[in-house]
Amino acid sequence: MLRLLTITACGISALLTACSGNAPVPEPGMEVLRHAYGEEMQIAADVDFNDYTKIILQSAPVEFRENWRRDQERLHGRPMRDQDIEKIRAGIGSRFDRAMYDTLTGRGGYELVSEPGPGVMLFLPNLVEVDVQATGWVEGSILESLPKSRGYMTVELVARDSVSDKLLAVAWQRQSDPREGELEMTVDVSNNQAFRLMSVDWASWLVDQLDEAKSGE
Repeated sequence: MLRLLTITACGISALLTACSGNAPVPEPGMEVLRHAYGEEMQIAADVDFNDYTKIILQSAPVEFRENWRRDQERLHGRPMRDQDIEKIRAGIGSRFDRAMYDTLTGRGGYELVSEPGPGVMLFLPNLVEVDVQATGWVEGSILESLPKSRGYMTVELVARDSVSDKLLAVAWQRQSDPREGELEMTVDVSNNQAFRLMSVDWASWLVDQLDEAKSGE
């Protein structure tokens, strides 16, 4: 399966191979740093990532899975308003941005900045195939409120040099509710917690890959 990452505002697109079998063929000028079931990262072959200590982090667009709205409306028996969807979308994006900021500056030791310059990477994340039990817009029954999973998402990332626009890395990883299988009332609190944990898990995985890229192993 080929996954196309497109950030229209910055004119960025990159292909990631998402096969779980044979190792992917890297894009020109890239090498595969990590490839496993449900995740992959390619990095520029001629870059020393120790030279990069700062990051410009763009907010992540959120794209729900196909037919998500239809399925939520069928589940609860009433239509969703556009403003309800945008509220859910904004909440997911906000929690993801916060997890990225905290993990990159804390565990990763990077400085997050707003201006391009030497040693500054531009991170463009994207959340796709997002599935979450919609809460807060309608009261559901007890059965509807006790799912085995509070959601999943796929995170894609393009990283570029903030000055030269050189492609530094492309990555993706699928994340699912880390407490999947535990029956718990699906309310805003449990949904928020699930997506916060997924976002932290992704950000931690990304820092691990960046550390490996720095070590050159």
